[in-house]
Amino acid sequence: MPENKLKKLLTSRAFLFLLLLAFTWLSLVLVKAFYKRRQMDQEIGALKAEIDKMDKKGQELDQLLSYFNSQAYLEKEAKDKLNLKKEGESVVIVPDVSADQPGAAEQNNSNQTPQPSEPAKNNNPVKWWKFLFKR
Repeated sequence: MPENKLKKLLTSRAFLFLLLLAFTWLSLVLVKAFYKRRQMDQEIGALKAEIDKMDKKGQELDQLLSYFNSQAYLEKEAKDKLNLKKEGESVVIVPDVSADQPGAAEQNNSNQTPQPSEPAKNNNPVKWWKFLFKR
């Protein structure tokens, strides 16, 4: 008799419904867990990529720091900003060619094409007036 009751219980509709309900609930829980794991894996991948990027930037900054602490950088800055020189070096100053010197005007004019002389220069509102109304 107990086998008969057990067989009857296992084949009943209520038991099959409860079994289907439990299977559905278990499936939903598993799908939710897989989805969360996938999101966590993606987030871990993104964080690893960011770590690699930060490591590379840190290495670049270390190289830059070592350059700033090097003797070559200090010499360059001393020459550029403080106008210093090493022993045995000679400094050459090249003067700028300006219009104040008489030979400079001849050199500048020989390289340029002649420009037509402009009448008296107008201020900006007058130029706009002439442009818009062609007067």
